[in-house]
Amino acid sequence: MKALFYDLVAALVRVTSWAMFSRVEVRGRDRVDWDAPCILSPNHQNAFLDALLVGITAPVTLTFPSRASVFGTPFDWVLDALHMMPLYRRRDGFEKLSRTRDILAEQRERLKDGHALVLFSETEHAHTYYLRPLSRGSARLAVRTQQETDRSVQLIPVGVNYYHLCRPGFKVSIVFGEPLRADEYTVQDEKNEAECVNALRDDLAAAMEDGMLVPEKTDDYHEQVDRINRHNEPLPFPKMKAALDSPADLPSKGPHRPWLKTLGRGLNVLNAGPLWLASALMRWVDEPPFTASLTFAVGMFAMPLWWTGLFLLGGSLFSWTIGAAVGAGAIGTMLLHIFLVRRSNPPHPEVD
Repeated sequence: MKALFYDLVAALVRVTSWAMFSRVEVRGRDRVDWDAPCILSPNHQNAFLDALLVGITAPVTLTFPSRASVFGTPFDWVLDALHMMPLYRRRDGFEKLSRTRDILAEQRERLKDGHALVLFSETEHAHTYYLRPLSRGSARLAVRTQQETDRSVQLIPVGVNYYHLCRPGFKVSIVFGEPLRADEYTVQDEKNEAECVNALRDDLAAAMEDGMLVPEKTDDYHEQVDRINRHNEPLPFPKMKAALDSPADLPSKGPHRPWLKTLGRGLNVLNAGPLWLASALMRWVDEPPFTASLTFAVGMFAMPLWWTGLFLLGGSLFSWTIGAAVGAGAIGTMLLHIFLVRRSNPPHPEVD
């Protein structure tokens, strides 16, 4: 049952991504030996949406370590079916840290059998294009797993590049980098292990930056971000990354036209329910990195239910032809809304 649920959610993520993004560009999957132990390390800009996109673009089933605070609810069955596992930190209480050690030991066993997991290495998620400082967690897991197996453990840098961090209708590029092999970071004693973990973390940071359009915050950072826009989406990732070295040569985003977004929302009255739900969730959470994730979640779960309800209501009150027309109209106006938001040239989030 859980396997069927996982496959259903994966299919919903794929369909929703086709509607939410103008294009999902995937590069570098052939660099990875997916039959060997794999620890994927993506940059982290958009809460759980980052994990969903990496999950559907990797050709294997992944495990997703997550903060323990999301567990311990009636939804634990869902989280387990989605291959999520809790990681406890000091803030959760010292008595719970031993659970994390047990969970990581279990994951090392799975890795040795050739499984793969996603571990976000940045110390925080944030609405910024550049890489944040990395923790040592993924590098330590790779080194310690390598100590227990003759198979080469791969630490894989992944770049997730949104052409807009919180608005739908724009391109996203997922870039799998050249794997770092933990067997090349030898460990002889406990002191040497710390040195190897630090070296692997530093190499991972450099490799992750190679897969990001804007790897660091420089003097021309804001100009570079302005060039990450719909006009430049046709450029493949390598050319776009190179072109951002001279951002003045690329077309600017253009002036913000908020009236187009207002028009799109006004034309989208058939989807008033899901739009209200998305707004209510954003006010409740009130964390910018969750904006795109909540929009995606509403599109993935609430929209299909809403459209089905419109179809059934129209069919039962009038005729199934009218019900189908109302449902199709709701889908069409939602796609039109996304198109108009894209054409409005929404500003990028403010950078700290």
